[in-house]
Amino acid sequence: MNETVNNNQPIYSVLAHVYDTLMDDVDYEMWGDYIDDIIQTHAPDARDILELACGTGSVAIYLDELGYYSLTATDLSPAMIEKAKSKAEESDSEVRFQTLDFLNIDLKEKFDLVYLVFDSINYLHTEEEILKLHEEVSRVLKPGGYFIFDFTTPRNSRQAIRYLHNEEGLSPDNYRFFRTSRFDGVNNIHINEFEVEKLNEDQTSVQERFVEVHEQKIYTFRQMMDMIDKTGFKIIETYDGFNFKKANNKSLRITVVSQWQKTQ
Repeated sequence: MNETVNNNQPIYSVLAHVYDTLMDDVDYEMWGDYIDDIIQTHAPDARDILELACGTGSVAIYLDELGYYSLTATDLSPAMIEKAKSKAEESDSEVRFQTLDFLNIDLKEKFDLVYLVFDSINYLHTEEEILKLHEEVSRVLKPGGYFIFDFTTPRNSRQAIRYLHNEEGLSPDNYRFFRTSRFDGVNNIHINEFEVEKLNEDQTSVQERFVEVHEQKIYTFRQMMDMIDKTGFKIIETYDGFNFKKANNKSLRITVVSQWQKTQ
């Protein structure tokens, strides 16, 4: 059978088929516990929670299992949301999943807290987009609401390139992927290229091949802080990695806890 090659797919379209396999080594419970710890530390009364760029929903589903949050989880990719809904059904989760662009948060509800993890903010390549995101988040926060997000730094990209390069795997529904990763240190762009192959049932031939290219803008600690200072959010704390130590210029991943200050 002759295979079909589809280049430059929208991000997280075909990749949705292999995303959970790709992220198999991620400890979602640890990540969920960390977000929960931050919420309990800074906003213990928060109940109505919005997740942006939720992927296939693992963190939201885990937080829902804690029993004291009302969760809405969103993602730009319809394919990722379909995967998330299937996982929610299997686990009897009450998370409300829907497709949504976080640069156009078209929701009528107001939330106590919004979070955005897995360095999804790094997909925004300009200051204008970072400011737009904060504007959109502010519109759906209750007065004094919180915004939690993480981002990765150039130091992280330089280290990650060593183990992300030439990664491959096979999903349960016969999608095989190959990832190549490189970091443009001049422009601070981290590029992940995924080649995804749809195999036949006995995995002996390739029926279709897809290519997705992901480019993330990698910001320094100072660059991100300077941009947040231009929003109506007050930085409450910045954490290093997955602990409660203060972030610094050597941090690989930084979690920002900010609070909306302006009157809505």
